[in-house]
Amino acid sequence: MVSGITRIISDLHYGDPASRVRSLDGLQPLFAGANRVVFNGDSIETRERPASQEADNVRQEFTEFLRSSVPGGTAITGNHDPDISTIHHLELLGGVVLVTHGEVLFEDLVPWSHELPEIREFYRQELAALPAAERENPRERLAACKRASARFELSENPHPRHPWGRLRRVFRIFWPPRCTFAMIKAWQELPERAAAFALQFRPGTRFVVVGHTHWPGVWVRSNTVIINTGSFRPPFGCYAVDASPERIVVRRVRASGGRFALGGVVAVFALAPTGDALPDSGSMMPDLAPAP
Repeated sequence: MVSGITRIISDLHYGDPASRVRSLDGLQPLFAGANRVVFNGDSIETRERPASQEADNVRQEFTEFLRSSVPGGTAITGNHDPDISTIHHLELLGGVVLVTHGEVLFEDLVPWSHELPEIREFYRQELAALPAAERENPRERLAACKRASARFELSENPHPRHPWGRLRRVFRIFWPPRCTFAMIKAWQELPERAAAFALQFRPGTRFVVVGHTHWPGVWVRSNTVIINTGSFRPPFGCYAVDASPERIVVRRVRASGGRFALGGVVAVFALAPTGDALPDSGSMMPDLAPAP
């Protein structure tokens, strides 16, 4: 068991030209003071794609960095890297904190995707293949959604380097309008969905830490604190979450000269000896609150 501070970040999207992370070494200042660092999904792209030696190099580089340069480095799978590890979620502080990437909160996994029909069908098939008694098991549901993500094959290079490729990618994000509206809806629904997931599958959970939708924020729903750590891809910014036996601290991540470090405090939740959040535990942000 790792004691001290567990620091959680997500959605590096390293290797993607749109990511602010140009060098993994630039993340080193962000690890200061942490006993363990958890990357909560979508750290890199591992799904099947057109042949790309660069993508293979990114995977090897990240794996080696995690092993040799990150204190207690732990990678949780996301929908972009469903096979980066066998860890689909973590429960910290005796189950008080649940950490998972977040696609499992949505029936369609990625409701804003252009390939929504395929993703929806893959997930339906994976759930149908489970014995009925296991379909409501959170471990099995998480594993099924990762298998569905892994089955999705990219038809083109997801990380185009040429200017026209980048422009086309931006266009695909916001067109057709259905994708934009689905993304906005996902931002709005995520806090309630995360709280409902915790209540159904892990009733003792007081904090749920996710990423996936790229909208950072802290919300309180049904006595559960929902924290989205955002993304290292623009435009909204990202948070880091510190979990320790004494408190949960949410901080902005600031960037300077290609290096990242902890910034200002967003929220602090003191923990009682039982692990529960105290009612006067500090600042909370109950509405959508993207980092500047």
